Amino acid sequence: MRLLLDRFYQLCAALSALCLLSICLLVISQIQGRFTGWTIPSSNEMAGYMVLAATFLALAPSFRLGAHIRVKLVIERLPAPLQRLFEFTSLLLAIALVGYAMWWCIELVRESIEYGDVSTGRLRIPLAVPQSAMVAGLLALLISLIDCLIALIRGQALPYDQARGLMDERE
Repeated sequence: MRLLLDRFYQLCAALSALCLLSICLLVISQIQGRFTGWTIPSSNEMAGYMVLAATFLALAPSFRLGAHIRVKLVIERLPAPLQRLFEFTSLLLAIALVGYAMWWCIELVRESIEYGDVSTGRLRIPLAVPQSAMVAGLLALLISLIDCLIALIRGQALPYDQARGLMDERE
C-alpha cells in the first residue's frame, strides 16, 4: 500500500510539472507566433487552467515534503504527548476543511456539467475539465492527510517531518 500511495503522490507531482511545462511551451509558442503572424486561440485561458491544475495537483506532494507553511515553533516546545495531540487535532481539522472544499468543488463540476458551462474564449472549453483538476488535487491532498493521520496513530514518523529533517541536514 505504501508503494502505491508514494507512486500516486509522484504521479500528482509529475502531472503538475507537466502542466508547468505546457505553460512554458504555450508561452514560447505565442512569442514565436508573434514573429510569424499566427496565434494560439485562447492561449491565455489555457495557461490559466494549467496554472490551476499545476497548483492543485502539487498540493499533496508538497505537503508530504513539508513545503506547506507550518508553525513548528510552538509545537516543538510542547512535551511529546501534547505534540502528538496537536498534530492529531491539526490533521483532523485539515481533513475536515479539505473534505469540505472538495465537496463544493465536486458540486461546482456537477453544476458545470449540468448547465453545459464553457469558457468565454474562442475555444469553447468545458469548464468541468479544469475544475476537475481542482477536485483531483484536493482528493490527493485529502488522501495524503489521511495517510499522515494513520501514520501518526501508528506512531510512525510523519513524512513532512522526515523531509524537513533531510532538508536541515543539507543546510
